[in-house]
Amino acid sequence: MRKYQQLVLLLISCLSVGILLMYKTENNRLKYVLKYVNFFGRSDVAVLRRLENRTKEDLPQVALWRPMPVWQVIGDSFHAYSAYWMRKELVAGGEAHVLVVGKQGAVVDFRCSLAFGGTRTVQGKFRFQLDGKESVVNDFSTNFTSYHFFCQVSRDFGQPESVSFTDITSIKSPVKLRLHHLKRASGNTDVKAATMPARLPATVCVDLVGFNMTSRFGRSENALIQFFLIHQALGIEHFLVYNFDELPENIIRVLDRTNIHLYGLPFNFPFQQSNETARRVREIIHTDCLLRNVNQASFTILLQPNEVFYPNSRFAAERSQSSLQQQLRHFSADTARFELATFSVCFDEEKKLLLDNIQYDPERKASYKMLLQRLELPPTQLLANTAHVELSLSTGLAHRYVDCSNVGADGLHDWRNGVRADFMEHINTLRNEVDLLI
Repeated sequence: MRKYQQLVLLLISCLSVGILLMYKTENNRLKYVLKYVNFFGRSDVAVLRRLENRTKEDLPQVALWRPMPVWQVIGDSFHAYSAYWMRKELVAGGEAHVLVVGKQGAVVDFRCSLAFGGTRTVQGKFRFQLDGKESVVNDFSTNFTSYHFFCQVSRDFGQPESVSFTDITSIKSPVKLRLHHLKRASGNTDVKAATMPARLPATVCVDLVGFNMTSRFGRSENALIQFFLIHQALGIEHFLVYNFDELPENIIRVLDRTNIHLYGLPFNFPFQQSNETARRVREIIHTDCLLRNVNQASFTILLQPNEVFYPNSRFAAERSQSSLQQQLRHFSADTARFELATFSVCFDEEKKLLLDNIQYDPERKASYKMLLQRLELPPTQLLANTAHVELSLSTGLAHRYVDCSNVGADGLHDWRNGVRADFMEHINTLRNEVDLLI
C-alpha cells in the first residue's frame, strides 16, 4: 500500500512541476508583450481598441497581397515582379500591366498570351515602354533598365487568370504570371460608394529594400515599433512591407498582438543594388504600391521605417469634416500627389519616444520627395500623372530620423518652432497616446 502512495505522490509532483514550467513560460511571454504594450489598468478606449480584438469580420484585405509578387525570370535577360489586369471601360477587351527589369542594352522581343480559365489561351498584342524615370539613351553606369510590359486583347473573353510571356530571342518556354485584378474607379463618388466595398482610409507601404537595418534606428526595436504604433494612432492599420524578411521576428510578434495588419511582400531583386540604383528600385516599389492599393484604400504613402508622417488630423473612414480626407477634397480630383515638408530629425536612441527628438538638421536632404498619394484616378492616369502640390506645414509634415554626428554649418534647429499651436496640440495628444503603449 505504501508503494502505491509513493507512486501517486511522485506522479502528482511531476504534474505540478510540469504545470509550473508551463506557467513560467506563459508568464515570460506575457511580460515580453507588456514590455511594449502596457495596457492593464488603462481606461483609455482609444488605446485599448488597438489591442488584439480580432473577429472573422476583421480579416485582412486579401487583395493587398494576393497574388504574391516575386521576381522571376522571363527570357534570358528579363525578370518580372507583379502583373495587373485592367478591363477597358468604353470598348471591349483589357490589358495586363507587368513590372519588369532587364539587363542594360538587352533586346526586347516578346510574344504574350492570356489564360481565361481552364485551358483557354488567347494570344495578346505585346507592347512595352520604359519606366518614366529611365533615360532614352542607354546609361551603362547601371546594370538594369526598368520597363512596363503590356499584353492587350480587344475582345471580351471574361476575366483572365494569368498572363504569359515568351522571349522570341531564346528557346525558353513561356513564363506564366498570375494577375491581380484592378477595377476601374467610378468618377461619381455616390455610385462608387454604392457599388464597391468600403475602402481603407489609408495604407502605408514600408520600404525595407532601401533601408539600412544595421543603422542605429534599424537596431532599435523600440523605434521600429513606434513607427507602426504612431501611424496606427492616426488611423492606419494596414502595412504592406516590402522585403518582409528583414523585419525582426520580435517586432512581428509584438505587432501581431495588436490590430495592425502586416502584409509581407518578398523583393528578391535580381540585380546588384547600389547608391546609384536605389532611386530606381524605389520607383518600382512605389509603382507596385500604387497599383496594389487601387480600389483598396483612399490614400497610401511609401515610407522607410525611420520616416513618420504627421498630418494635422487623423485618417477616418467616416466623413468627418476634420479628417485629412475632407481637408484635401478642395484640391482638384486630378491632383493625386501631395508633397510633405520633411525634417531630418536627429535620432537619439536614449529617448523613449520618437516625438521627444526635437532637433533637426536643415541641410540634410533625401534624394526623393515624401509624397502622400490619393487613389481616386484610374490606374493609367494615376501612374501617368506625376504632378504634385506641396502641402502647407499647417496640414501635414514628415520626420526622417537620422544620425546627426556630422551637423551642417547652419547648426541644428527646433522643428516645433514652425508648427502652429493647434497642430502642435494634436501632435502632443498623439505622443501621449503612444506613450501609453510603450
